[in-house]
Amino acid sequence: MQCRNSVGCQVHGDVRVSKVGGNVHVALGKSTIRDGKHVHEFNLKDVSDGFNTSHIIHRLEFGQRVPGVESPLEGTAKIVVKGAYMFHYYIKLVPTLFETGNGKPLYTHQYSVTGKEKDVLVRQGELAGLPGVFLVYEFTPFMVQKTEKDVPFTHFLISVCAIIGGVFTVASLIDAILYRTVKKLGKPKSVA
Repeated sequence: MQCRNSVGCQVHGDVRVSKVGGNVHVALGKSTIRDGKHVHEFNLKDVSDGFNTSHIIHRLEFGQRVPGVESPLEGTAKIVVKGAYMFHYYIKLVPTLFETGNGKPLYTHQYSVTGKEKDVLVRQGELAGLPGVFLVYEFTPFMVQKTEKDVPFTHFLISVCAIIGGVFTVASLIDAILYRTVKKLGKPKSVA
């Protein structure tokens, strides 16, 4: 139990994954492969009164950091007071290609997330799941392309001129309608 006597564990690093769904997790026990399956070995006595899976996600990115692109899980904090919790974060990754104003393409991923948590400590010494933090991700079949373009100052000037021209046109129409209405109302009726 590497984190038992410390204030908390800090997990950081980069994980390379292929472009298929999968998961990254931090869970209780020693990770091994048995009969072709990924299992975690641990002593059940170590979790008889619970296992603290409290965590704070400071930074989570899938690809390079791009200004203006939010990472929904950053700042997420889950505190476990009692029990042994399993936290699942289901992440939908959207491949994104940014083309900056200097013509340099930047490939990254945006993502959305939903979460689920469950206390897996049924009763003392009995678990209904593996305590830990699980990031389950899958890729969407679509790609978003964002292109950054610099708008010249002349574009602004043309837009301002168009607005001013529109205001004068509408004012002229209103003036013409009012003039004709007043002229018709002010004309004396002829008596025959």
